[in-house]
Amino acid sequence: MPDEHQFLDLIGQIYDAAAGDADWTVVLGNLTRMLGGHAAVLQRAQAPGQAVQTLVSGIDLAYVGLYGAHYHSLLPIRSWLPRLPGGSVFIDRMLLADQDYVRTEFYTDFLTPQDQHASLSWLDRNRHGGGATPAVISVWRSRRQPEWEPAQLRLLHQLSPHLEQALEIERRLGASAARRVADELVRSAAELTWRERDCLARVARGASSKEIARQLDLSIHTVNDHVESAMRKLAATSRSEAVAKAMVLELLEG
Repeated sequence: MPDEHQFLDLIGQIYDAAAGDADWTVVLGNLTRMLGGHAAVLQRAQAPGQAVQTLVSGIDLAYVGLYGAHYHSLLPIRSWLPRLPGGSVFIDRMLLADQDYVRTEFYTDFLTPQDQHASLSWLDRNRHGGGATPAVISVWRSRRQPEWEPAQLRLLHQLSPHLEQALEIERRLGASAARRVADELVRSAAELTWRERDCLARVARGASSKEIARQLDLSIHTVNDHVESAMRKLAATSRSEAVAKAMVLELLEG
């Protein structure tokens, strides 16, 4: 088990990850080693309606796609998760008997090829209202390792409030950043000239620079200048991205 210095260092890393100054996968790796695990997974949806994001340590990323495409619906303890109180720390075998768990398709076809056997998990207390999926961190042990013990449960429980606060900080920073980007985009869009909007509208209808130049009696160079200026103002890296942003902002009406 870790000493106090190692424990506090991990807490610092958790908050650093929330602020974007550290990588969550590194945190997962250090958490795995501290708990004596084999691999770890963090799943989170930062707002209602958003797809669940999965980060892993010690797991082949190819299995993440398999989980999302098929095996997430076969998770043996899936029906238990909505009933567990936020902040819960639990071992999967606390919810389903081992003899039943190891006979499931999830275990035989998904976990066994990854050399995973039993998980120790934490469930986020904050579901952010509106039906957002709570974050879950699971640390796995292989069959060759010993069963999870109360000491590991207690350690993860001690980290629980820090994980909860860090994910909430990350969510709020993400929402704040998204609002800033949206505000900046709206301000930039207001700076588009009528000619830049006109050229973008024609690009949206499939016209080339040569065709737009002929339609507006301008040079191709001038048309390209208008389109490139609109792209800069909309922070777009391509004409299609500029058109998409302009449509979202309703700049191409009529």
